[in-house]
Amino acid sequence: MIKVRKRQTLFWLLCISLIVYIKHISMTSRPVVIVGTGLAGLSAGNQLAKYKIPVVLLDKAPSIGGNSIKASSGINGALTDTQRHWNVQDSPELFLEDTIRSAKGKGVEPLMEKLTADAAAAIHWLQSEFKIKLDLLLQTGGQSAPRTHRSSGKLPPGFEIIQTLSKALQAQAEQDPSLVKILLESKVVDVNVDAQGRIAGVSYEDSQGETRKISTNNVIFCSGGFSRSKKMLEEYAPQLTKVPSTNGEGTTGDGQRILQKLGADLIDMDQVQVHPTGFVDPNDRDNQWKFLAAEGLRGLGGILINPADGKRFVDELQTRYVVTEAIRKYCPKDVNTAYLVMSEATYQEFKSHMDFYMSKNLLKKMTVEQFVQERQLPISAEELAQDLKEYSTAKQDAFGRDLIVNTFGDQVGPSTEVYVGEVTPVVHFTMGGAKINKQAQVVSKNDKILAPGLYAAGEVSGGVHGANRLGGSSLLECVVFGRAAAEDIASRLHK
Repeated sequence: MIKVRKRQTLFWLLCISLIVYIKHISMTSRPVVIVGTGLAGLSAGNQLAKYKIPVVLLDKAPSIGGNSIKASSGINGALTDTQRHWNVQDSPELFLEDTIRSAKGKGVEPLMEKLTADAAAAIHWLQSEFKIKLDLLLQTGGQSAPRTHRSSGKLPPGFEIIQTLSKALQAQAEQDPSLVKILLESKVVDVNVDAQGRIAGVSYEDSQGETRKISTNNVIFCSGGFSRSKKMLEEYAPQLTKVPSTNGEGTTGDGQRILQKLGADLIDMDQVQVHPTGFVDPNDRDNQWKFLAAEGLRGLGGILINPADGKRFVDELQTRYVVTEAIRKYCPKDVNTAYLVMSEATYQEFKSHMDFYMSKNLLKKMTVEQFVQERQLPISAEELAQDLKEYSTAKQDAFGRDLIVNTFGDQVGPSTEVYVGEVTPVVHFTMGGAKINKQAQVVSKNDKILAPGLYAAGEVSGGVHGANRLGGSSLLECVVFGRAAAEDIASRLHK
């Protein structure tokens, strides 16, 4: 009798084990769906592929990259090998202090801690796994040390990083189509949830307008912000609906809306960042889309001149909010523009970027005298030259700027050549989005995990930056939280 019972017990244990195993195989064989192919999506995709976990990347755009591909200053990191090489004194704690100060009481501090604590590891991952050099540094507005990394070479950092990570993922797709699939012109319209509240699948419209479904237990939203959605701007930041934008047409908040429908807590949605320097195209001044004048132009020496009096009016390396408000306060209200002026030394250090801007007629090389005459400044060439000389040689800056690099020199005169562009504030980034935890899991209003297997990373999420994002932290956010989502999924599936 005892032997019979033992056999029955063993039989049922085997049955239960078989059921668990079949369920595990079912879950691991279903791909992780990643919505968006910007840096957050590519970071998550590459990390999952490394663990041999199948992924499908969906993007409504016809090409890979999202807004990440346009990032032109770099990616932040504290206590990195590159900083050690250049003897830069920095720390995650100092980076966190800068981030919290910039956030102005908004956001979620644990997410800021995660961002800054994992920054060095994110830089190392890009350097070691993908051989991206990231060997140069600059200090952007609101930063206490040079921590924005870019590579020596001709490629802008966003383009270089996206190109490298996308090539790596596409190579995986070619080698093993069952491991990686990338579907462009595929717009996600819904996430399916089962009766127990678990992720069950994703519905999307393909390039032909046909609705298709993918069965999955894990979805990572990396779909970007909403700054090109007039409807959402009218809802959350109506004062910005007429301000020009640097963002592509794809940043329409589709991800935020889907996540909100699922019960996500959308936070800081009214915190829309206005970047102080978008180029005004002299041949198309009224165009509502502007090229971004990279933060690096000011970080590497550029100064701002008021058209009304031909004078500087702000510390150009204050946070974006402060510089934007200074342009609005001091520069002519009818045009709301300033002149961004750079030296030959700045050009030599940022040559690839500035050559591109000049090819688009957004920057122009001219003498100080030509600048005064062409822009009809109410100041003489001699006066402006003297101001540039004083800025370049003063022991203490009149506006408190503590990083004075690539100056105009001590021999400035009317014939000295400078680089000039006209800039205006532009809608650039939406800090708000779906609230997440440190594992990038989407949470509800009571901070509970909304659904196991539902994640968000990058601009679609909220809480990482608060009221103002530091330049160089958007690419960092994508890597840190894209990888965090991938790691959490891998740990759950491999447990």
